[in-house]
Amino acid sequence: MRRVLFWRLFIVLALGGVIFFSLLHSAALISNEKMSYLAQQHQQEILDWGVTAQQFIDDRDHQGLDEWLAQLASQENTWVTVVKSQIDVVSGNGLNPRFWSGYGIGRNVEWKIHLDFPDNPIMEVALSPSNHHFLIILPERMRPGGYMSHAFWLFRVVIPFIALLSLTVYLYRSVMRPLRGFQQATKAFSQGNYQARVSDYLPLGDDEVSHVAKTFDMMADRTERVIEHNRNLIAEMSHEIRTPLARVEMATDCVENHIDTDTMVERIRSEVKNIRQMAEDTLTLAWLENERPNLCQESFDLVELLDAIIDDARFEYPDRTISCNIPASIPLTHSNQRALSQALENIIRNGLRYTPAGDILIVTACLSQRAVHITISDSGPGLEPSLTKTIFRPFFKANNQQGARKGFGVGLALAKRHIEAVNGTIEAKNRRASGLDMVIELPS
Repeated sequence: MRRVLFWRLFIVLALGGVIFFSLLHSAALISNEKMSYLAQQHQQEILDWGVTAQQFIDDRDHQGLDEWLAQLASQENTWVTVVKSQIDVVSGNGLNPRFWSGYGIGRNVEWKIHLDFPDNPIMEVALSPSNHHFLIILPERMRPGGYMSHAFWLFRVVIPFIALLSLTVYLYRSVMRPLRGFQQATKAFSQGNYQARVSDYLPLGDDEVSHVAKTFDMMADRTERVIEHNRNLIAEMSHEIRTPLARVEMATDCVENHIDTDTMVERIRSEVKNIRQMAEDTLTLAWLENERPNLCQESFDLVELLDAIIDDARFEYPDRTISCNIPASIPLTHSNQRALSQALENIIRNGLRYTPAGDILIVTACLSQRAVHITISDSGPGLEPSLTKTIFRPFFKANNQQGARKGFGVGLALAKRHIEAVNGTIEAKNRRASGLDMVIELPS
């Protein structure tokens, strides 16, 4: 069995978890990166301050510059200044334009701000001449990363919680969907709807749950057959037993009134024997159908069994002839002597019952490479072709045209079940002239 459900859960949990947390980590890094830069409006505001300072320098208005810087520092509650740097070369090459274009004392407004540092950085706007610098400690209101605390809870609590909740809902629905199908099927079955199956409520595939559902449906099929079989068996037996019981009551009345006492007592004894035999056969049939016992445990010679049954049949029906065409020995393994004995005895007696006096019942047996074939051919009236399978039903009664057989009871149904219990088959076929062939095939 392929572990479809296992691999489905593995992909969802393992691969999905790895992908989810990788994306979550990447999103956290990207968010941290995006929040580490000054907003465009703040960048422009600092650059505008630099432009204002440049105007004061160009106008050589140092007093105005001092007043404006003091006002700006007070307004933004920060430190701000304009400095002039002096860099002397001690040794090596002189300073070139490349140096002055990239040289700065503070941080450019486009640079990344390290959010983990508690102190705000010193920002710079380059002035002209190149050794003049506008410096300001970044005002608190401009510090980026104001949503870091929200991002912390978002990426470490909210999103994982929502993702795990979604995964839980998905797995819960995946598990509960087949369970609901099981629940509906078992509920319907328990309420008497023995045709209810899980496949009626749930599309089945090739995963583990579907295999369990198919097993349940097989069990339900088997249970339904047993229940229906027992119902029919009880109903038919209760119907069949009424007639002999009525005859027993009538015979009892005759005995009480001293009417043909000897005949009536014999009639009562015969009817009680038939009732007992019917009850025993019915109970055996119900036991075989319900328990499905393993009867394939014996080894014996089939010919010896047939000889014993045929001898008893000849004694019971001396006015019929039984012709045998069987080999000297047919060894059977993994079979059951008692089951086959009852089955063959029922079939042979049934054939003799419908074979007219003076006619022949033919018993043929042969052994092939894989099976034993037994044919019991009587000389009776045969059957309508539509009834060749129906006669194996318990308490079947044929009521056809003239020449039809009547009175089939539990015997053939029990014989069929005994043969099936040893993995054999039986079927009825009309002969070309007249009579019926009972064809039995047993595994050798």
